[in-house]
Amino acid sequence: MFLLPLLLGGCSCQRDAGDASRAHAAAAAQPNDAASGDALGDIPIPALSAVAAGADSEGRVVRHYLNAVMRGDRAAADAFWSTGRSLGADDAALRDLPGLRTLRVETDAPIARDEDQPSRLREVPVRIRAATVDGVQRYKGWYRLRPKPDGSGWEIHAASLQPMLD
Repeated sequence: MFLLPLLLGGCSCQRDAGDASRAHAAAAAQPNDAASGDALGDIPIPALSAVAAGADSEGRVVRHYLNAVMRGDRAAADAFWSTGRSLGADDAALRDLPGLRTLRVETDAPIARDEDQPSRLREVPVRIRAATVDGVQRYKGWYRLRPKPDGSGWEIHAASLQPMLD
């Protein structure tokens, strides 16, 4: 009994085939907000990165730094730090390993450690396997990076590494 009016009159929720084309034509006739200069078009689009386009990623900076440590090139390694050198960093045990032969570094995706958009303080989780003449040592921790003052790339700001037991 209640279905009869629906069957005879049709459902009001069904759209006419022309509704979609009329809505599309109406949207196309509206001016582009950004081009029209209204309030929405005046909102600046935030930068996608705190450093210059083409700069090495945070993980790559950490790997380059650890390659310099592996080569025993203290000057090159220190140049990755925001202070120009590692000042008692928590990775000193790694930097001072005697008889270092190889380093294997695994980095995870950087984690934002501030509320800025884009983030200006990033933490790169790492796992490091260091082979020395005396055996293998493993470390787990992170490196924190921030943009260089000129925005050309990332520099290391802090580190925390702890030895892992097998």
